[in-house]
Amino acid sequence: MALYADFFREGNFRLPMSKFIEEVLTGYGLHISQINALGLPRLTHFEFICWANHVEPSFEKFNTFYFVTYTGGFYSFSSRTTGVNPCIRDPSKSLHEWKHKFFYIRRGVIPIDMHYRAKSEDVPHVNVSVDFTEQDWYTTLNRKVTPFIQLEERALEPG
Repeated sequence: MALYADFFREGNFRLPMSKFIEEVLTGYGLHISQINALGLPRLTHFEFICWANHVEPSFEKFNTFYFVTYTGGFYSFSSRTTGVNPCIRDPSKSLHEWKHKFFYIRRGVIPIDMHYRAKSEDVPHVNVSVDFTEQDWYTTLNRKVTPFIQLEERALEPG
């Protein structure tokens, strides 16, 4: 499968893929190669802020803050604005020429069965859990809204 270089450079994506990213792709029924270079940073940023706040990242929590969009042949994630306080500020708005550099990886490097959505399939919609505002994790993730930044290559490795 092809992966874009900007997934790694702009999106802080790493292989092997985390269980959280696997859970989100499976939950929405998306294939990683169908995510645009702005969607992936939202996934990784959410995972990073969860871990930084001692919150276990999950599909349900991510789905509370984001929903799936489809533009120009690729899927992305947009912030929910109705009834949900954001957990990110200053998100990237555009990234030019991100599709120009890509490379192939073996299918076995990502060991989950990802669904490649056909154009004829609807954009996946998953409802938000009813009581999310009462959850400790929601309050924790809203306590300090963080800006989206690109991390250095080894920023998350233990010192």
